[in-house]
Amino acid sequence: MSLKEFIDRISSNDVIDIRDKLLDVELEPSRMLSMYDRNEKVVLFKVRNSEFDCVGNVLNKRDRLYKYILNAENDEEAYKRFLEGIKSSSKPRERTFHEYFTYLNDVDLYIVPFIKFYPKDGGRYLSSSIFISCLDDACNASIHRTMLISKNHVVARIVPRHLRYIYDRYREKGKDTPIAIVVGVHPAVELLAATSPPFGVFELDLVPNLLPGFSIAYTPKYNLPVPVPAALVMEGRITSELVEEGPFVDLLNLYDTVRKEPLIVIEAIYVNNSEYFHVILPGGKEHKILQSFSREALTWDYISRAVPKVYKVRFLEASGSWLHAVISIDKNNDGDAKNAILAAFAAHPSLKMVTVVDSDIDIDSLYMIEWAFATRFRGKDSIILIEKARCSTLDPTSPNGICDKIGFDLTIPMSSNKEKFLYVGV
Repeated sequence: MSLKEFIDRISSNDVIDIRDKLLDVELEPSRMLSMYDRNEKVVLFKVRNSEFDCVGNVLNKRDRLYKYILNAENDEEAYKRFLEGIKSSSKPRERTFHEYFTYLNDVDLYIVPFIKFYPKDGGRYLSSSIFISCLDDACNASIHRTMLISKNHVVARIVPRHLRYIYDRYREKGKDTPIAIVVGVHPAVELLAATSPPFGVFELDLVPNLLPGFSIAYTPKYNLPVPVPAALVMEGRITSELVEEGPFVDLLNLYDTVRKEPLIVIEAIYVNNSEYFHVILPGGKEHKILQSFSREALTWDYISRAVPKVYKVRFLEASGSWLHAVISIDKNNDGDAKNAILAAFAAHPSLKMVTVVDSDIDIDSLYMIEWAFATRFRGKDSIILIEKARCSTLDPTSPNGICDKIGFDLTIPMSSNKEKFLYVGV
């Protein structure tokens, strides 16, 4: 199934089509995506000087993820379905590359809808680009923001995970890293490319578990496996030359810093203009769901091993869906809430705050979370403080990745009269 077929399944009431107006590549797409993101609407649009039909806000709604990818009716089903889907590999079907793409004779990246999302961005970017690289028999697929440099050069933020490891091994041999960059795939592919399985587990080999019939094809130049169908595939090499990348808006809606990153030479471009070109709004709801859902499911799994019952885990949107988790549980004794806090920190080391509540608190309601703070916080008895622990470098107070973490136990004490603590509403 393609991204276009996925969009066709969504209710027309959830899709805004503004393709009759060409948008400027600087700032206009992000304004439109942001405006409709508030109501969780998908947006179809076009930009000037590009033949692609663009789509954004694809997975900016949790229900869309559950219904159309995970086939789940509630949180527990979604977590279990996802965790089961990443347990084992399942080889995709293989197709012929040229069934899907037209080869462009001239490499000219200016026909591709790179977008400047925010005024201080370092340049125009691809925000949904999946990088695929292989080292011997081990392949990796991961999402990297990609900044336009020239008609045949880009630069990407390559964090110190698997793609960086592959790149470093090629550098040790004095070689450039062959790479395929893919845009416009089914969101199940995007979701799994945003996870971090152990090195050697290829993310595309997990996709068939969530998307039966999923297919790959091998690129003409470097024989790299890429998902098909897709709107765009680029082949090239990650070089050892370093150029500036950034600023760029991250999950916390803050400008990330400028860094020296490897220059990438694009040697071939293949297009399929009948498919949708995916644009993710940096700092938008889709960005946060894609980045955080796998961590949310893993956190649910960790906590489920520590306490009797976990209902929901939410990485709060205002924290970039990354730094603050709220968890609803049932407990058998007063120590369970604190065990849940410790398990959450272990599951997702980037967390800075964890709040645990009873199952009567709707953690999708910021009002009810605040109400729980107001009525169930018990001073030092509710607090766990962990000093100088590993956390996220996205946090501007922790540029070296070290911070103090805090957990809040907002559950009702077992010895209390529970009726005194229950919310009463009409």
